[in-house]
Amino acid sequence: MKQIIAGFALLVANAVWAQPSNLEKAAQILDQQSRAGRGEFITYLTGAAAAYRWASVKGDLAGPGSIYCPPPEAKLDGRGYAKIALQEYQRSKGEYAGVHDFPLNVLALALLRGLQDRFPCHSEEQGPSVKLQ
Repeated sequence: MKQIIAGFALLVANAVWAQPSNLEKAAQILDQQSRAGRGEFITYLTGAAAAYRWASVKGDLAGPGSIYCPPPEAKLDGRGYAKIALQEYQRSKGEYAGVHDFPLNVLALALLRGLQDRFPCHSEEQGPSVKLQ
C-alpha cells in the first residue's frame, strides 16, 4: 500500500512540475544562476552537456552520428551552457511549453537543440550529422 501511495505522489508531483509556469520559473532560476556562475541548475546542465559530448564520441573525428561538433578552441562552461539553453528556450518557448516533463529535463532538451544549432556537424563527404529532435 505504501508503494502505491508513493507512486501516486510521484505522478502528481510530476504533473505539477510539468506545468508551464514552473518551466518559466526554472528558466528564471537558471538565468539567475548563470549570472552568478554557479548553482544546481548550472551543475545539472553541465552534466547533461557532458553526457551529450560522450554520446557523440566516435573516435578522433566527428562522424555522421555526432550530436554536435564544437570547434576545438571552444571553451564551454556552466555559464555558456546556461546561456545556450536559455537562448534556445526563449527562441522556441511555445514548443517547450507543450513538453510535459520536469523543467530541468526541458531545459536540458533546449540545451541539446541549442548546441546542435550553434555547433552543427558538417562533413564534406557526408553532409550534416544526425540532429535529434
